[in-house]
Amino acid sequence: MLDRTVTSHTVMLLALVLWLISGAQSSDPAPLTVMYQVWEEQPVGTRVGRLVDDLRQRGETGVLEDFQVVEHGQALPFSIEVRDGTVATLGQLDREELCRGSDLCELAFSVLYRKGGVIHFLRVRVEVMDLNDHSPTFPSSQQEVEISEMATLRMRIPLDRAVDPDAGPNGLQTYSLSVNQHFALDVRSAVDGPKQAELVVIKELDREVHSSFELTLVAWDKGNPPRSGSTLVQVNVLDSNDNSPMFEDSTPTVELAEDTARGTSVINLKATDPDQGANGEVEYSLSKHAPPEVQKLFSIHPQSGVVTLKGQLDYEAKHFYEVDIQARDLGPNAIPSHCKLHIKLRDVNDNAPRIHVTWTPPDSPVATVLEGAPEDTFLALVMVSDADSGDNGNVHAHIQHGSGHFRLKKIHGDNYMIVTNGTLDREKVMEYNLTLLAQDYGDPPLSCVRHLVVHVLDENDNAPVFSKSHYRASFKENNTVGLQVLKVEANDVDIELSGRVSFSIRESNELGPPTASFAIHPTSGVVSAQQSLDYEESPTYSFIVEAIDHGHPPLTSTATVLIEIQDVNDNYPVIKEPMPKKGIAFVSVPVNEEKGEIVTQLGDGAEEGSTDPHTGRSVQNGFMGFLATTIKANDPDSGLNGRLSYMITDGNPTGLFRLNDTTGQLYVNTTNATELIGKTFKVDIAVSDKGSPRLLTKFTLEVAFINLRDHLKNSAPGNHGQLSFTMMVAICLGASCILLLLTVALVTTFCRPTKRDNHSYNCRTAESTYTSHPRRPQKNIRKTDIQLVPVLRGRREDPPEDDESQPLSPMLLVVEEQNTETQYSVANSMNPTVHSQAYPEGGSTLPVSHSRTLRKPGSIELDGTLPWTPAIPYRTLRKARNPSSSSSLNQTSTLRRHGNSEIQVSPDVEVPETSSQVTTLRRPKNTDTRSGLDAEDHRRMLRNLVRLSMAAFGENSIELSAASPEVQLEVFRPPP
Repeated sequence: MLDRTVTSHTVMLLALVLWLISGAQSSDPAPLTVMYQVWEEQPVGTRVGRLVDDLRQRGETGVLEDFQVVEHGQALPFSIEVRDGTVATLGQLDREELCRGSDLCELAFSVLYRKGGVIHFLRVRVEVMDLNDHSPTFPSSQQEVEISEMATLRMRIPLDRAVDPDAGPNGLQTYSLSVNQHFALDVRSAVDGPKQAELVVIKELDREVHSSFELTLVAWDKGNPPRSGSTLVQVNVLDSNDNSPMFEDSTPTVELAEDTARGTSVINLKATDPDQGANGEVEYSLSKHAPPEVQKLFSIHPQSGVVTLKGQLDYEAKHFYEVDIQARDLGPNAIPSHCKLHIKLRDVNDNAPRIHVTWTPPDSPVATVLEGAPEDTFLALVMVSDADSGDNGNVHAHIQHGSGHFRLKKIHGDNYMIVTNGTLDREKVMEYNLTLLAQDYGDPPLSCVRHLVVHVLDENDNAPVFSKSHYRASFKENNTVGLQVLKVEANDVDIELSGRVSFSIRESNELGPPTASFAIHPTSGVVSAQQSLDYEESPTYSFIVEAIDHGHPPLTSTATVLIEIQDVNDNYPVIKEPMPKKGIAFVSVPVNEEKGEIVTQLGDGAEEGSTDPHTGRSVQNGFMGFLATTIKANDPDSGLNGRLSYMITDGNPTGLFRLNDTTGQLYVNTTNATELIGKTFKVDIAVSDKGSPRLLTKFTLEVAFINLRDHLKNSAPGNHGQLSFTMMVAICLGASCILLLLTVALVTTFCRPTKRDNHSYNCRTAESTYTSHPRRPQKNIRKTDIQLVPVLRGRREDPPEDDESQPLSPMLLVVEEQNTETQYSVANSMNPTVHSQAYPEGGSTLPVSHSRTLRKPGSIELDGTLPWTPAIPYRTLRKARNPSSSSSLNQTSTLRRHGNSEIQVSPDVEVPETSSQVTTLRRPKNTDTRSGLDAEDHRRMLRNLVRLSMAAFGENSIELSAASPEVQLEVFRPPP
């Protein structure tokens, strides 16, 4: 009872351990598997599936790319599109060739793809589905079978097997036999091959009745539609041979190790025949129905019946064989008997594990990984396999060497991934050598070693580094363009583009952009001057040089460059005081005549402490004399190149002048300077610097000695304000021009005629052109609306206070408004003489033919006596309203006026010219003024009036002289 309890507990504990082991093995995460199906015989390029779509259906998000098939063993008949993982056929698929003898034809392979920059792994299984494209076939179209007429019932005779390479229902399914009375058909399923048909005796045979039979054997599959194959079975009935050999074991079974050596005896079969003599001797042979592969591997001794192995067994290729052996006696009409030998193979650990490594990209000769990659970054896929079974095929793998920065991560089954186990730095370690070890659990265990080289790819994680943080150089000014000043160097430990460095100038000092003065070669780092530099403009230049690599993103670093310009003696001294003009400078030296001393404190030439403050006598440097002036010069160079010395080169034969070579002070070497007043001396002076070579500037100094009193008078404050005669004349002329312009502007503004509703026109064209004038009034202007206003050139009288006189423009007619007027009748005549008569007494009238009327405001009566009215501001000539007043030139013009005279005007009478001065006819202020006029003035006035009338109304062209009086024609618009 106790033994049973212990045994039960042991069994339960063993089961628990097995469950834990199986659970631990099943705890490995199963990889993502995608299943596809495709029919065989499809054309090349047939699309099987698209991995991107299937991954999306399984919830995968993000960017899915870089699909790569992992080849393992033989080449796959499929291709994978890198971009989207499209699986397509590489050729026409033949299931019978891919999976011969297997009911399920499934091709499995692994695929790597990138998701968000990380490598992932999946399994793809493609089932190749069978088409019924083959019919069952027999080895031959006819086979012969011999049987004794004494054969017992239920005796079995094996027949040839039919072969159908299709699988499943499309493969060989059954046999059929033609109808007969003596034989039946029995179909057996073979362990190592297709089904086999056996002929079974169901009725006693009689050779004298039937010596042979012809039967048709048909093999069938269950495809759609079903296919079949047939063979003719010739059964020969032999005469009786009493007994046939009998095997001691008709179905023996033998187990062999797959590593069994050739020539090893497998089994010794034994068959006996009770007959005597030749009928009792037994002969062994392989059945003619045995497959060819069996005939290659095994053989049997004809007399002893020992089965021998003559080929190499392989458990992985086939682990079970069925051998058909027959035995027959040597007598006549021998009837053979059959035996089926079953041989099972036992697996032996004769296959070492294999390691297959796949990395990305596939065209790279070695595995690669970026430096700085995060932990668990995919490096390579490792697949291990072992053709053995059981423990002999169970393999474990690990990294034997170089596992510090990498580790092997199991995915599922025998699939592993090499991933990073920390951060990498290419600048420290550029290459790793990994050793992979795969070992099975056989006895003894077999192993495999694979070496894997890993290159660490460079990332742009290092900026260029300058050899110095500050660079300094110097060169002389006036350099040649393109002068190489210095060379900067920067190193980048990265490789390829990330380590390629370019240089540029980024910043400069306040003097301007450095590209104007300096440039740097982008690859060599040589800094060169782009122009000739001047020390006097800028003694130093500083800028920043930037080094940038070509990585992504680019990294930069900077260094400061300081360039000093060395001075060159390239500037001549420049004389500032006294300023020379055309090489000659002038200076006046005032002399106190009374004391005989030179006074220099009146100017600014003396330096403090160098002279006596009153006399200018030298008290320093051993010079005894008077300070005349100080020569000031400068040199923009620096150091000795800018330090000046002064000297007298010529013009001082008597030693009158002494020049301080350091300060430039010019002294007069005399004790009494009075005798020098009024004299002028020319001294050649040279100013040189102390550079190498020395640069010299020469000029002539004219020194004039003047009297101090005269100098003081000219320099007095009152005299500073006096102007020269030329300046005063210029100022007066300018002021006169300005006053003249102002006067003209005022006269033009205030003295021009008042703007009224009238317009001036040429009297000769007014009548013909006024009708088309744009400002023509609505009422047509007639000749009766025209009034002549004479303005006589001559004496000008003051106008009356109650009336204004208006001078008339020459040769113009002004049209006035109508008002109550008296008329002068003017008769035109062709008589070329002018008659002057006295006016008749008592209001008599002058004879007028085709008269034109001369109207005048006042108390003048029409066609009556013309009383004299002296208070008339002016006389108005006006054409008569009568159209008949326009007559030809052969008519005479008669002017009637107050008085006793009559004047007739003829065109050929020469009229004396009036004076050039304008005399305006005005109304006298009173009657006393009228009596003061003499007869000559009256005659001149009348002649002028006649000339005005002739000029205004003459039909013929009458030329008027330049002295003709002014005439205005005023047109007045009558009220509507």
